[in-house]
Amino acid sequence: MREEVLASVLANPGVEPTLAIWGWQIATYLFLGGLAAGLMVFSGWTVLSGRAARTPFAANRAPLIGLVLLGVGMGTLFLDLERKINVWRFYAFLHETSPMSWGAWILILVFPVLALLALAGLPAGFPWLAGKLGRLPIIGPRAVTPLIGLCGRVRRPLAFLGIALGIGLGIYTGVLLSSFNARPFWHSALLGPLFLVSGLSTGAALMILGAGTKEERHLFGRIDLGLIVAELALIFLFVIDMLNGDALQRSAVAHVLGGSETQLFWIGFIGLGLAIPLVLEAAMWWRSMTPIAGAASVLVLLGGFLLRDVMVTTGQQTTWTSFNNQFNPGLLARLRTDGENPNGRF
Repeated sequence: MREEVLASVLANPGVEPTLAIWGWQIATYLFLGGLAAGLMVFSGWTVLSGRAARTPFAANRAPLIGLVLLGVGMGTLFLDLERKINVWRFYAFLHETSPMSWGAWILILVFPVLALLALAGLPAGFPWLAGKLGRLPIIGPRAVTPLIGLCGRVRRPLAFLGIALGIGLGIYTGVLLSSFNARPFWHSALLGPLFLVSGLSTGAALMILGAGTKEERHLFGRIDLGLIVAELALIFLFVIDMLNGDALQRSAVAHVLGGSETQLFWIGFIGLGLAIPLVLEAAMWWRSMTPIAGAASVLVLLGGFLLRDVMVTTGQQTTWTSFNNQFNPGLLARLRTDGENPNGRF
């Protein structure tokens, strides 16, 4: 009889060869969260700057759309949870050192503020919906209509809160990843600003698609042009930061510099999502053309999602620690398939 000792942390197939438990759900949540943050910031800005009449979509419709998008994003996050019944534990305590805990509490504040901003914009943005809500039995005339009126009267303070919470939400989507110090590709303080600028850019792109006037479309086209330039600069600094890091960070960034994510990063995100929209929006600096502006906006939204997808995927393919197998891999394969309970084996 030959006896062998199995000594490794790799007995769990979930961590061999890499721990990759986040899929499209997390990338979608980060994208929609950043997009909703951008809508909040720009909607609040148009109200506070006195541009509400000239930017009807941004001021009146964007908050409700942002509320729906953020709800869908939270739905994808809920789908990712393995034990969904324990979601309440996020709100049992506030862990001061946990970005994930801060993010959960930020969302608790974001939802009601977005909802109140949406109510303030209903009469001008969605009059048919405001009318239906006002005609609801009992609660319509007694509660909904007075609440819509109250939100309209305190719209400026709500807009200020929306900007502050939108910035917090946008930064959080990047800080969430950078807080995982065990992943070299995520270990950068630039992820927070990068995700915020990207969220603002996608928010501006959606404003262009839904713009109610040519002036509104042209305004956000110019804004998005500047945001794309800023995003390209942050991406450049992020790559330089990785290349100037230690050997594991240089190995991590190699995934997008000739590795498995290179084409998606450079052709998809940089090329389609940033470079082409940059050229199109620069060509429309003096005069906005609806078909070209629409195409550029769709590409910006695509690029925003691809950024999150590449970041989530590549980050999980990198680690600070190199685990070396010190056993016969054939033995491990047999132990996994022999039908016995691995918890009671040793």
